[in-house]
This record gives sequence, structure tokens and C-alpha cells, in this order.
Amino acid sequence: MATLRSDIIIPEVFTPYVIEQTTQRDAFLASGVVQPMAELNASEDGGDFVQVPFYKANLSGDFERLTDSSSLTPGKITADKQVAAVLHRGRAFESRDLAALAAGSDPMAAIGNKIADYIANQRQKDLLSCLAGVFGAVGDTSSAAYAGLAVDGTTGDTPTELSPRQIVEAKSLLGDQGEKLTAIAMHPKVYYSLMERRAIDFIYDNNGQPDTSADSGSTAPAFGSVQVPTFMGLRVIVSADVQTANSGASTEYATYLFTQGAVGSGEQLGLQTETDRDILAKSDAMSIDLHYVYHPIGSKFSTSVSNPTRAQLETVGNWTKVYETNNIGIVRVTNTSNLD
Repeated sequence: MATLRSDIIIPEVFTPYVIEQTTQRDAFLASGVVQPMAELNASEDGGDFVQVPFYKANLSGDFERLTDSSSLTPGKITADKQVAAVLHRGRAFESRDLAALAAGSDPMAAIGNKIADYIANQRQKDLLSCLAGVFGAVGDTSSAAYAGLAVDGTTGDTPTELSPRQIVEAKSLLGDQGEKLTAIAMHPKVYYSLMERRAIDFIYDNNGQPDTSADSGSTAPAFGSVQVPTFMGLRVIVSADVQTANSGASTEYATYLFTQGAVGSGEQLGLQTETDRDILAKSDAMSIDLHYVYHPIGSKFSTSVSNPTRAQLETVGNWTKVYETNNIGIVRVTNTSNLD
């Protein structure tokens, strides 16, 4: 049998390659913000939701005074559950032979080379939609599940440019857990505003992970070719997909701070790749599908909305906070940029 152009992409080889490349391109995963959580894997149970029961972090009630005439009143530990929605996602791409002849190259090969970046970006958008849902609209956290974890997040506040004061205030919202914040995700306009103010430090390493022995603010990659930007000791993730809102003549930006593992991930079915050849249309097609979970730890998603769209993930009413505030590892700061 003759070799077809569709044979260039062999699913058995291509799929593991794409998974590896996607992992390397996922800034949230590389930073440790997103961590796999075995309880969120739904490969055996199936369904559209994953439920994770837990006991409340703290026991309630104070010590009782012991006397000869009274007995202790038994207390109890209470339980609740996190609920995460399984996201069923897919995409297909097609290329005709005539297009390849006109271009002088193989469009399907180009698609194959770009698919890992595409998947990483699409998953990142789903993650940011989850964050938009638990925090609400930029500048207004009314009724949001994580309203108590927002800085400049209520109507009437006047956001300013991102500053050390806002980072400290964000840490204070987590109480004695504030120092566990390790990463910050921001819009490019906010990031380059910080660069203009020389507020960004760089450290270098060989594997995409911060090298704590590297000197902050160094200008030569002595520890490798990978630059890791930091602000106030927090690893910086830059994404143009974070929430924004127009407020008069200025734009307001959502900036998220995270502890390690603040977002859990799971899989119902890993990445699947299929190829097909339409001999009548003289075209090749490739499709991908993946079924996964992104879940802000400490929240519960509504079980009445299965396989949610991004708009449904961003709907405040679909989320409930089930952890105590200090045990949730995400804080949102609303700020402006001097580059607008």
C-alpha cells in the first residue's frame, strides 16, 4: 500500500510526543500551581463530575470547664465535599492536497508542530475561566465563592498599578498561610509595566524550575538558558487570557497569586489522536480529544451543569466555597497598568 501524507502523523507515536510537549509549555503546571490530584481522576468511574469528600479542617467549640457536677458535651467533626466538572474537549484540522502544492510544504506537518502549543493555550483558558467563576467579574466580587480572597475586588474600590503593598495585602488575606504563595499570573500589560519600573527579577536554570542558588536580578544565564521572571519572590506567569474590564478611560486587570497545588488536575481520558484520509476530496484530517479536570482547590461546582462551556465556568452562581478561607491557596488582585 502506498504511503499517504496522513501517515506523517502516526497517532501511536505522535500522541505521547504531544503530551510531553504540552506539559513543557504549560506555565501553570511548570510553576507548580497546577498539580495532578489522584482523587480527581475519573478514568474508572466515568460521568461528568468528580466528588472529593473531606472532613472540615478544624474542630468547633472551646474547651469546657471540668467540675464535679457536670459532664463534657460531645462535639462532632463535620464533612463536606468538593465537586469538579469533567471538561470534554476536542478539535479537528483538515488540509487538502492542493493547498500543500500551492504552499510548497505540508500543512498537516505544520499543524502537528503547533498542536502542543494550541492544547496548552486552550487548557490554560479553561483554567482561567474557572478562576473567573470563583472570583467573579473584575472589580466586583459580589456573591462570588472566593469574594473574601480579593484585593480591590469590590465595587467602589480604585485599583492602582501592581505594587509590593498589594502583594503583602494579598498574603495577609491568607493569614498565617500567606507566605505559602509562590506564583503570580498577570496580563502582559501588567508584566511589562513592572519591567519598565525595574520591578522584575530574573533567575536562571536548566529545567524550567527556579534555581534558588541563582542570584536575583542577574543578567547572564549562568545557570542555563531559561529565564524565570519573579516579582516580590513570586514566580511570574504571563498570559493575555487573564480577565480584564474597562473602567472609564482605564483598563483593570485581574492578577492571581497561588500557593503550590492551588489548582488540582485530573483525567478521565488522556489525549487521543486520530487521522483520516478522504481520497475523494484529496484531503487529510486529524482530530484530537481530551477529557480532563481543572479544579480550584476548596470549591464545589454545580452538578446541574455538565460538561460546562467557558461561559458556564465563569458563572459565579455555579461555584461554592467549601474550604475555610485560610486553606484556599488563591488570591486575586485587581490592578491597572501604566502602559494603557
